[in-house]
Amino acid sequence: MQERTVFGKPVAHFQNTKFELAACQAEVDAAEAVADRATEALDAGELTPAEAASAKLFCTEVAHRVIDRCLQLHGGYGYMNEYPIARLYADNRVNRIYGGTSEIMKSIIAKDMGL
Repeated sequence: MQERTVFGKPVAHFQNTKFELAACQAEVDAAEAVADRATEALDAGELTPAEAASAKLFCTEVAHRVIDRCLQLHGGYGYMNEYPIARLYADNRVNRIYGGTSEIMKSIIAKDMGL
């Protein structure tokens, strides 16, 4: 972000970039709290399948959104394999698939809700 310039200014100095990164940080903080709560419940032997599904769904979707936003901020460079963000984008995609797709997680949650 500091190296990439647009209109003669580092991208990191633009208000939109700051807002996007702040939103990413808020989402990561929330995902960490969800993961911590699920881990504590697991350690206590109290984690239900629906709670596990909810944590997986939320955390993997947050990771996708945050990585996608960061890739966007990198512009065309974000899609080049030489940049770590491109690798993160590719590697992260499977997280919403293995262990049960996001749609399966939603089905587990909905069933627990009696739907």
